[in-house]
Amino acid sequence: MVRWFCPYCWDEVDERDKVCPHCGADLKGFSSLDYDQKLILALDCPIRQTRMFVIEMLGKRKTQDAVPKLCRMLFEDRDTFELIEIAKALLNIGTADALECLQRRMETEGNLVFKRFLEGRL
Repeated sequence: MVRWFCPYCWDEVDERDKVCPHCGADLKGFSSLDYDQKLILALDCPIRQTRMFVIEMLGKRKTQDAVPKLCRMLFEDRDTFELIEIAKALLNIGTADALECLQRRMETEGNLVFKRFLEGRL
């Protein structure tokens, strides 16, 4: 049996649903989004391995539209590996906003391993 999930809120839906019964998102409109928009939505996936892959892809694709979401994620309670992957993505994207976000995060109290990773990269 296949389980279906809303790509906007990640709650379970029926495959025949046209609108998510949980968040009201237009599920049929999802197919019209471009690949980068779908990747950005996948940053909220509850499966860590999926998020890690998506973060890496956004960095490799240098998706500038992902910077605000990645920056918010950088300041959330996440494990060190995910924080480092987010930092790599932001470094690859390389916009002024991305680099400023990394600099702000480096200046905050917190994860020593993450700070060591950023040292020398900014």
